[in-house]
Amino acid sequence: MGEIRNAEKLFSEIPVKNVVSWSVVILGYAKNGFGGKSLELFREMRVLGLEPNTYTIVGVLVGVGGLGDLMLAHCVHGLIVKSGLEFESFVGTALLDAYAKCESVVDSCKLFDQMEKSLVSSNAVLAGFAYNDCFEEVVLLFNQLRMAGLVPDGTTLITLMQGCVALQSQALCRPIHNLVLKLGLVSDTFVCNSLLDMYSSFLDLDAAMMIFDAMEYKDTFSWTIMMGLLLQFELAHDVMKLFCLMRADGIYFDAVVLINLISASAILGDLKHGRQLHAQSIICGFGSYLNLANSIITMYSKCGDMDTSRSVFDRITGKSLVSWTAIVSGYLQNGQPREALDLLLEFREQGIHAIDSVSLVSFLSACGDLALLKLCQQLHCYAFSAGFSLDRSVQNCLISTYSKCGNVQLASNVFKEMGYLQDVVSWNAILNGYGINGRGETAVSLYHEMKKRGKVPDSATYLCILSACSHSGLIDDGLRILSEVVEGNRIEVTEDHYGCFIDMLARAGHLLEAWRFMDGLSERVGSHVWRAILNWCVHHNEMALAELVASKISDQDPNESDHAVLLSNVQASLGNFQDVEALRSGMKKNSKDALNWQHVLLALEYGAGEHYLCDLNLQGIVRFPSFQFEVTGRTLNVGSLHDNII
Repeated sequence: MGEIRNAEKLFSEIPVKNVVSWSVVILGYAKNGFGGKSLELFREMRVLGLEPNTYTIVGVLVGVGGLGDLMLAHCVHGLIVKSGLEFESFVGTALLDAYAKCESVVDSCKLFDQMEKSLVSSNAVLAGFAYNDCFEEVVLLFNQLRMAGLVPDGTTLITLMQGCVALQSQALCRPIHNLVLKLGLVSDTFVCNSLLDMYSSFLDLDAAMMIFDAMEYKDTFSWTIMMGLLLQFELAHDVMKLFCLMRADGIYFDAVVLINLISASAILGDLKHGRQLHAQSIICGFGSYLNLANSIITMYSKCGDMDTSRSVFDRITGKSLVSWTAIVSGYLQNGQPREALDLLLEFREQGIHAIDSVSLVSFLSACGDLALLKLCQQLHCYAFSAGFSLDRSVQNCLISTYSKCGNVQLASNVFKEMGYLQDVVSWNAILNGYGINGRGETAVSLYHEMKKRGKVPDSATYLCILSACSHSGLIDDGLRILSEVVEGNRIEVTEDHYGCFIDMLARAGHLLEAWRFMDGLSERVGSHVWRAILNWCVHHNEMALAELVASKISDQDPNESDHAVLLSNVQASLGNFQDVEALRSGMKKNSKDALNWQHVLLALEYGAGEHYLCDLNLQGIVRFPSFQFEVTGRTLNVGSLHDNII
């Protein structure tokens, strides 16, 4: 703004102004976003009797495009014809751009048809299509121009790549890439960045890495795109390595790079380095960047530090919807739905009405965790009035939320109203809803209906239906479904699937069968499954089996004291006080060992191995259900299920 003011001051001091000086200041105002001022100056110039030249008209057209005033564009077009400038390619290209900025693709196409075709005018009309989200027209026109003999340049291909991404047409990636190679544009950083961005949009890590490694010069945007893609695959350590290479290459980082690094810390659960990056963002003067603040909120939330997360949130002056969603999601992830709900109510009191689907899903999740049916219904009404009836993620969340609130009928209504929007997630949500509300028979019936309709169950589907069978004691149905999973070989059978079936047997009192089934698994079963069996042994007062199970847990995890506490209480209730004393003595020893381990952790925090501290702490505090147990890349191989049950 200061520069344009200086230019205006110099312009006012010119004693005799000609068309050149007028044209320069008109274009200057137009390019700086002051279209109205540029048109005022143009009128003054005309009043003085000066005739516009090519550059004057271009400046006026830039101003008109900035204002988006189609009527003015038509008026200037008439002036161009009257002035005899319609055949000037420079003017024609500017007029194409003005019509596009005024959202008149029709006028732009009419003008282009009347013009002599050139690479510049072709790029202008293609850019106009892209500006108005007419990406199919971008591809069609490009093909027509190629057939007419047009040789594209980097600008052409960048626009075409935007169309490829917008249309989600991955098939276009390779032909466009081949054109880049054929035209020798691999040294053009802007073109290579567009290629990187295109492949990143399709999560093609191999192709993106190949382009990135071959680039002669990488700017900050190149590194940022690559970091963002690595984050999509949660390759947080690689993001950190890439940042080191970037700094070694002499490239300075910006706020977006810091956002990527903070996101990497969030994935790793690395609170210490996350704090350092937070401090660095303040030192670099990025403290007021809203997107950066939002990523910091998310990082602290994922690292379990909700106090600091809330502190950052409270200091944001102009909170966006993303800010509210980030803090609400953080409270939900950390098992604090009450705080999430308080924020939701505060959000509503502030009169912020433009809730997007991501925020709505977070707020509904808070209602579900607290079983707030009335508030859920209010949010449902909002979703309907705000046009989210066709948003699959919102509808699926409504099914889950109503189910958690105990109203499976409303959940079923939402499911039925979805119609063609139903996907596997929708079916899983309603199956789980019937299961947690004790309607296992309906869940099994719906599961068969799902398969009849051609929906292919996934791993989560089988977890939902097995859990439903467990809660309703449907052992035969559960066995048939588990056999279907194992024999189908379509999905990986995890410990969670077996855990559901084992819980089903134990819940129904078939503890010996559950023991035999687990003992028959050829691979080691997680201690969380054994602890579940131990709970049921105690519940059914099967102390002999409980001691065997406790022994298994102790073998797998000698430092785990939960099972010892449970056995100690049971032995005390049976009057076996000598056994109680023995168990508690062992617990004291383990407690002393745990204290020593804390000293080791403190030493690590201030020593050379401090980067391990956060991981160790996280392993110590996580207390999630069995579905969080890591079984990636491993399949439990068993023989005949029927043999193990007998």
